[in-house]
Amino acid sequence: MNRTHFLKQLTALSALSLMGISVAGVSAAPLPVWPLPDLKKALPDPVPIRSVELLKTQGRLLLVVTAQDGSRGVTQCNDRMPNLTSLLKGLVLPHFVGKDARDLPQLVDNAYRLNSNYKYAGMPLWNCIGSVEIAVWDLLGRLTRKPVYALLGKPVRNDYEVYISDFWRGGDPAEAVVDRLAEKLAVTGARGVKIKVGGRMQNTDEDDRRTRQFVPLVRKKLGDRVTIYADGNGSFTPEQGIRTGRFLEEYGVAIFEEPCPFEDEEGMRQVNQALTKIVLAGGEQDSSLYRFQRLAQTGVYDLLQPDLYYNGGILRTLQVSAIVGQLGKTIAPHTPKADPLIGPFWQVAALVPNLYGLQEFVYNPGEKPASWYTPALRVQQGRMAIPETPGLGIQYDEGIWKGAERVV
Repeated sequence: MNRTHFLKQLTALSALSLMGISVAGVSAAPLPVWPLPDLKKALPDPVPIRSVELLKTQGRLLLVVTAQDGSRGVTQCNDRMPNLTSLLKGLVLPHFVGKDARDLPQLVDNAYRLNSNYKYAGMPLWNCIGSVEIAVWDLLGRLTRKPVYALLGKPVRNDYEVYISDFWRGGDPAEAVVDRLAEKLAVTGARGVKIKVGGRMQNTDEDDRRTRQFVPLVRKKLGDRVTIYADGNGSFTPEQGIRTGRFLEEYGVAIFEEPCPFEDEEGMRQVNQALTKIVLAGGEQDSSLYRFQRLAQTGVYDLLQPDLYYNGGILRTLQVSAIVGQLGKTIAPHTPKADPLIGPFWQVAALVPNLYGLQEFVYNPGEKPASWYTPALRVQQGRMAIPETPGLGIQYDEGIWKGAERVV
């Protein structure tokens, strides 16, 4: 760990301590929690949830929570939801419909704990619960006319720096891919990129050749001032991960994400222990708060990356920040989308003291801004502003609800 990284972590730990979150060892202690908001103080009158619907419009699935007075909270759903609708309908929605939205933390707990729902624990269940939780936060923010982050704490930032993602693993010529990255950096002013290495859950000889040709080319064409992150997507054995990680270190790559299959904690730990100049990151696939604690406590990762939806929503992601921050670790929530799915990330980014590095953004030059929601998602001088508008910060055109297909 270099001195700059150490000082950043020390600052994050100090901030967590000021919030009343202990920084002592936690092996035998309860999991730290994010301080719960007093929603009944913010909203003195009950907010009965009349309905929760999964609607298809604009080629996307939107989850809509409607209160008794007709007020709505909305979130776009991720690409996993089309295959999870039976869980959403059968296990999750009954714990929210007809309930008081101000009891949201307890409703989330009920949806996991009651009726033996916990036996379905994992990404599919938590993705469903998290999608509803996020939409209810949007409702509560709109009703209070505040951004969600203002209901959950005191913001520590109003913008953040981004890196530009590229998902290339072959096909186009490598030179064209790097030229495309250079164009995106020039337009956005971003100072970092993330590239893919390995073959995604495999690493053939061809995958390895591509990685070893591509990384030097990225560094040469983009220059030494550009920050490079690399994502393995579980492609490597521990031995391959160590070898590839050392190769990445030679070219100044700053973060190595998920080199081994995410279940292989011991393999990942071996990679982390062997590498000295690179930050090991992971956690996108995880949805257990106890596992996040273990991943941080046992040196599997330096940087944890909970997904806002897979992990069960905004409040659980804030709790991951508290858990790993107590152990001197940082977070960078998984958020690769450039559409309304970015809304909950804005709320977390505004609040957590231990947010690390540049944050992900997908940018496609020439793509016209969508007309069915605002604001247009723009990066200026390498930074993304966090909106101060109510709810999640996304406003939907009322016309999209006409003719929307009800899925659940």
